Amino acid sequence: LPTFPTPHLDGKLGKMDKMDRVVFGWTAVFWLTALVEGLQVSVPDKKKVAMLFQPTVLRCHFSTSSHQPAVVQWKFKSYCQDRMGESLGMSSPRAQALSKRNLDWDPYLDCLDSRRTVRVVASKQGSTVTLGDFYRGREITIVHDADLQIGKLLWGDSGLYYCIITTPDDLEGKNEDSVELLVLGRESNQHISG
Repeated sequence: LPTFPTPHLDGKLGKMDKMDRVVFGWTAVFWLTALVEGLQVSVPDKKKVAMLFQPTVLRCHFSTSSHQPAVVQWKFKSYCQDRMGESLGMSSPRAQALSKRNLDWDPYLDCLDSRRTVRVVASKQGSTVTLGDFYRGREITIVHDADLQIGKLLWGDSGLYYCIITTPDDLEGKNEDSVELLVLGRESNQHISG
């Protein structure tokens, strides 16, 4: 850290200057740490199973060094293949063989966006929440800082949900994270649990 010349008018002023330097030094370390870390987005639950026609909340946390308000956006991406069959123990042998060869690859989640449905669910800027066209008329909002609240789940809600945070002056860090939502009906839930 830089040192500054200390005027020696009297001993008390000299001590005050040393204290100021210590405070300045720690303040600089704090701000440099915040700038290096930048924006950090995390979704605590990587997979969530919920019941058809029931409400759910998809949680998203973020920290930022920006003093500007963040824009929160939740984006939906459909499965690459039908996930319901796998949930009921009926996954295809081809998908099982491919995922065994590459443990990081998931045939249901990992594909180009051009091979699946992608749409904006909701965005929040300040206190204003705007729903994407497909979701207008539904009980969906963004609560707390960035949690997506869905009032009544439908079959088509199963898929990946991305929490994306944008700030105008925080360009470093991780600006998105995702959670998989699997919507089950009563019949499919009985097959899985019993």
